[in-house]
Amino acid sequence: MIDRQSIGNIVPLAAVVIALAEYLLDHTTPRYESPWFWISLTATVGLLVLVNVLRMTGPRAKRPPAKPDYSATTLIRRRAEGDDLP
Repeated sequence: MIDRQSIGNIVPLAAVVIALAEYLLDHTTPRYESPWFWISLTATVGLLVLVNVLRMTGPRAKRPPAKPDYSATTLIRRRAEGDDLP
């Protein structure tokens, strides 16, 4: 089964494919005859692949510890627990 991260990585690629398909099918003259079209298409797909490869193979960033909970409910609960002590 596909996990959420994989789906999140596929979504931008699908958006580019849909946008390019609309661009190609919306014009009466074929845009793919221009070399600039192929250069930009190759660069876009290359960047998407590069970003996904770097995401998958890069070292995992160490996350800082979570911030302490300073909410009012937690502070009141801690104070109430402390009152039980002799």
